[in-house]
Amino acid sequence: MEKIELYGLTMPLVEEKTDIAKLIVSEAEKLGINIENGDVVVITSKLLQKTIGDVIDLKTVKPSFKAKIISKIFKKDLVETEIVLKNSQKVLLAVPTGFLREHIGKISKNVKDGLKALEKVKCILITITKNGFIATDAGVDYSNLPQGYAIANDLDFDLEAERIRRKIKEITGKNVAVVISDTEFTISNGKFGSIDVAVGSSGIEPLTRLFGEKDLYGKPKFGGLDIVVDEICSAAALLMKQCGEGIPVVIIRGLKYTPSVRGVKDILIVKYRRKASKILLKIALINMVAKILKII
Repeated sequence: MEKIELYGLTMPLVEEKTDIAKLIVSEAEKLGINIENGDVVVITSKLLQKTIGDVIDLKTVKPSFKAKIISKIFKKDLVETEIVLKNSQKVLLAVPTGFLREHIGKISKNVKDGLKALEKVKCILITITKNGFIATDAGVDYSNLPQGYAIANDLDFDLEAERIRRKIKEITGKNVAVVISDTEFTISNGKFGSIDVAVGSSGIEPLTRLFGEKDLYGKPKFGGLDIVVDEICSAAALLMKQCGEGIPVVIIRGLKYTPSVRGVKDILIVKYRRKASKILLKIALINMVAKILKII
């Protein structure tokens, strides 16, 4: 019988720069969990950013003319709009959130608070962040931070994961993998909601790369490209909490994975956007012709 174990670590409130690797090892030891070879350490991006001081003081944000225009048109908070633009390569889409109002009873236990949240965020911007992710509002987030502060998806999280992994090895002598997680809205198979995904990783192959492998009947399969690091983050999210400080670190033990020097940025579709654009254009043209001929 095979099993995988997940250990959630509560952390002291972090309000200044802290050595996150030392903190994780220390808190794990307090719970009687010694880091072992092959462990996967999952860390929320917010905790990481707080420990390195990568936090935005809203009082220092000076809105640009472009931010003022977008804020006016889409009724979006001006300061937030500027932070989003500053941390984005490109804005792909503006999505008004008003349509959620009629579904508020289905998505919020507390309708009153849900309506307040909608009133505060009347529009979200789908962006390509500076570090290559497609994210809502460039990952700007205010939750679990002191009043007047925010964070954005602005780091090389692979580099940070590598730094933490090496530091844990230095402290414990153990080889681990490190995955940095963040919460993102998604539409998957017709379902709408949020899910935890990987924004950085080190020491683990992020993608299975088993495309074309033979199935149980010896046939090459069209599949096998599991985003392992996202699956890891989704599993860890079962212990991590969305409200309150909760559990920002999870240690996963017993998972079989392939060590790798590749990180999350090596599998980002944005990295191949020129080729992807040509492929999508061809697909669009083929579908257009098929529709005209009423084939599909």
